[in-house]
Amino acid sequence: MKRVLLPAIAISLAAAITAARAAVIQNDGPFYRPSVVLQLGVADLEKSIAFYEQVLGFKTVERRDDLRFAHVETNVPGLQLGLGAGATQKGTGAAIVNISVVDVAAARKLLESRGVAFAGPTQVIPGKVALAGFRDPDGNQLRLAGPPPKP
Repeated sequence: MKRVLLPAIAISLAAAITAARAAVIQNDGPFYRPSVVLQLGVADLEKSIAFYEQVLGFKTVERRDDLRFAHVETNVPGLQLGLGAGATQKGTGAAIVNISVVDVAAARKLLESRGVAFAGPTQVIPGKVALAGFRDPDGNQLRLAGPPPKP
């Protein structure tokens, strides 16, 4: 019984400390909600929605044709992509959306079967991460990211 109780107490204590730290940080604001929307400018809303739903398996949760905009829910709780048609591109174009997967090789093979063309071989940073880059229909940089293959 003691062996089970000690880890449970340690986990509860760690959670309480983390919550207390968050409360201290949040006292002065800003006060964040547990969500982030990463907006991507797209040329063809219909084509982009099809890509994110049919190729990546995400789900459109809101669509506003009057605004030429859609919210696409990802596999990460609280993270959505905002797809906006007709947006004016600004910045360097160097932003990359990393999509975390359990197995980069398996996910890559599946996406290739759905017509995704990858930008070269999977990059492996030993002991850290495997990365496989591709682009959506509008040229936005996306990348599968996951654990490196075991040696």
